Amino acid sequence: MNFCLLFHCVCQSYQEIPDYGQDLFVSLKDMQAMIEELSARGYTFGPLDAPGPNNVSIAFDDAYYNNVLFDPLAQSHGIPYMVFVPAYYNLTGEMYPWFTNNGQDYSDVHLFDYYQRSQQESPADDGSEADWATRPMTFQELGDLSRSGLAEIGCHGYYHQPLSKTFEKYRGQEQDLGMACLQEQLGITPRYFALANGMYTKSVVGDLLKTFDKVLTIEGRPHQRNDRLVHRLTLLSPQIAGPLVDQIDRQLTGLRRVRRAIRTFTKTHW
Repeated sequence: MNFCLLFHCVCQSYQEIPDYGQDLFVSLKDMQAMIEELSARGYTFGPLDAPGPNNVSIAFDDAYYNNVLFDPLAQSHGIPYMVFVPAYYNLTGEMYPWFTNNGQDYSDVHLFDYYQRSQQESPADDGSEADWATRPMTFQELGDLSRSGLAEIGCHGYYHQPLSKTFEKYRGQEQDLGMACLQEQLGITPRYFALANGMYTKSVVGDLLKTFDKVLTIEGRPHQRNDRLVHRLTLLSPQIAGPLVDQIDRQLTGLRRVRRAIRTFTKTHW
């Protein structure tokens, strides 16, 4: 069984993270324990298209600066991983909207119209300050990370616009602006596109697959090597959701997989 694990933020200690968005942070110690336990179960860590069964791939969404903390651990185990970039924030250094206002709007970010928001005079000027834990990686830092040999850069759109039915009209802009930025800043053409907040419709996925080898969601199911729609398992802070391996086991139980399959069918047949 192959599956892809989705993380967002990495930390050395849970005592050093912000008061909001804490569920996004996973410590290196907990990641190390997960790697060891999955390896003991017979899983191997490899790229998304690795041949053979029982492959685990690792992805990070949003390209936070704190993701660089994972690279030494990845190097020590020889684990390739993906970093999906919402290019606008990494280009400008602007605070991620879900970390502004002290995180008050975090639960509503999948409802934002980021293109309308971008037309406001100062959309993120609320007094919030980014630090190592919350700021975007710069493109220079992304370039350095990709040259380390294990990190593959993927496209996560431009404004991190969720592409639900309401906002699927922005699919072309998210793809084109994001890709143009990655090509200009890093000189790369990403193979994979990760959907912001996991939102999509059947037409969105169909259009994206004309350009990308694979499109990634957060539906939480295993996949086959040749699958072009990959449903990642989102992992949250063990301080909130329990040990990482337990989170994986819960998401892979049969009943939950059936329910997610029904939700996926419903989404893609709007």
